[in-house]
Amino acid sequence: MDIRDPATAKIGEEIFPFEMETVPEYFLKKAEVELHDTPDRRAQGLREIKELVKNDEHTKNIEFDDEFLLQYLRVRKYDVARAFTQLKAFVAAKKKYPLMFTNFRYDKIVKATNDKVMSMLPWRCQDGCAIMLVELDNWKPEDFTVEEVKRAYLLFLSESLRNPMTQINGFKVIFDLKSNPLRHLKHFTPENVYLLYHGTQECIAARYKEVHLVNLSVTFRAIWFIMKHFLTDKLKQRVIFHNTTETLLNHFPKAVLPKQYGGDLQNYNMAEWVKKAMAPEKLAALGGRPREMND
Repeated sequence: MDIRDPATAKIGEEIFPFEMETVPEYFLKKAEVELHDTPDRRAQGLREIKELVKNDEHTKNIEFDDEFLLQYLRVRKYDVARAFTQLKAFVAAKKKYPLMFTNFRYDKIVKATNDKVMSMLPWRCQDGCAIMLVELDNWKPEDFTVEEVKRAYLLFLSESLRNPMTQINGFKVIFDLKSNPLRHLKHFTPENVYLLYHGTQECIAARYKEVHLVNLSVTFRAIWFIMKHFLTDKLKQRVIFHNTTETLLNHFPKAVLPKQYGGDLQNYNMAEWVKKAMAPEKLAALGGRPREMND
């Protein structure tokens, strides 16, 4: 596939909105080349993974939507055995951490995006990636607890992955690590850092193409000391450290970045997207439904 230059990418040409109903032809071709994704492979992969689901003691009583199963098939490039292993890891995490999958509160989660703690940006990168922005300094744990952060992160990733464009192209994440260590550091325990890694890498079917770190802080250095031991070499190579925010423009079109990072984006709000993500039928289907509900 051709390389798309962020410096010349324009909205309406190379830059597409985060919310999309169809996949442009360019990205269908990209999926075929990079993920071996074709109509025949999708049909065959769904048949095979559903057979594995039906015959495994940990999953046989769970009904999964096709769009959910396709996330795992695409992220593992239609290696059905690896896709099913990752799906089972998700099922195990849901059983081990039930509080992450229950008690979602719209007022809390919408506050996370309104306060710019974490946001899905309204435009995609020029290569089709969805962009998540996390601004650590805006997080006030007394208002938005660690458990609520976990729920919000799970919801944002899971809802984003309903979209085939995100399944195909993956995510880029910008972590703004400016932080008050007295406020945040105590929450970054080895258990929480491991859960962040395990959940995002080994359970949720997301492709992380780049992770950008800006405004490095004392808090981050402590987190990195713990987290780097969990990361694969492949993922470490995708972590990009920035000495200044200006260098983000080497990777992202100016049109998609907020003003404080040298971009043109301002006054964006994803509250309506959060509301749709928290529709009762979507929350009920998060990670599968008990099979007897559909019989």
